[in-house]
Amino acid sequence: MGGLSLLTIINQWLGFFSVRNQARGRIYSIVGFIANFYLLYVGVRLVINKQLWGWLILLAFLILFYFSILNIIYYFTDKVVKWDISPFIDKILGGAKEEEEALKTVPANGLYSRDQVLDTTIFADYEQRQNLDRLFQQMKEAKLVSSNYGQMSHFKIKDYLAEHSSIEANYPGTLLPYFDMKYALNGLVIYGGINEISARPIGLITKVGLSDAILAVREYHLSLASVVLHGGEGLVVDQATRKAVKRNLPIYLTAEVAYEKRINNNI
Repeated sequence: MGGLSLLTIINQWLGFFSVRNQARGRIYSIVGFIANFYLLYVGVRLVINKQLWGWLILLAFLILFYFSILNIIYYFTDKVVKWDISPFIDKILGGAKEEEEALKTVPANGLYSRDQVLDTTIFADYEQRQNLDRLFQQMKEAKLVSSNYGQMSHFKIKDYLAEHSSIEANYPGTLLPYFDMKYALNGLVIYGGINEISARPIGLITKVGLSDAILAVREYHLSLASVVLHGGEGLVVDQATRKAVKRNLPIYLTAEVAYEKRINNNI
């Protein structure tokens, strides 16, 4: 009770000041870490007096001590630990899904439900990669590429890196201002640009879902639902130090195609 009362007092005290979330988190981490030892003291005293529920208090101390150590690592260092279970707890409680929903943007080509679109496999030759790199720079100069890691907190970024090898500054990606798709002999060519006039070929869709793109065209009406740009500046986990370090990540595309079954085989 003493630890909880102390946290309540500190919370009320900090309410009078404009304290950033990270600074507040650091204060809570220190106080919580110290307060945990009150549980240890109570648990040990009860075990000495042969009270069985003293073992439950000691178990609670170990669990809280584990999370206190994680908080200190996250708020006071740049390290990422593999033995952090909080991302799995977040998934169970649905936190990650809610964040992804909040980050969705409306494509210029309209909205489709999930059962109306398919993922694609994209190949890019040398010329298309050059066009894509130029487009990325143009969008960056026009301030169309965000660099705030999807408004994720320092804590959330570390959670993400604990599960993934890297994260881009423009996470979860930047929707292209203009995109179109044209048929070719070897697949479906994606055109993208700041606008229609500046659009250039930036990739080739070779598969739609699990089907070859050319075969999919014969069976379905296809339309680009979204084209998202990824890469550029980002963070990766240094394998030696386990710290998050800045790196330039490869620039690439992801695209979703809306589909509708053809009544006949006429394209």
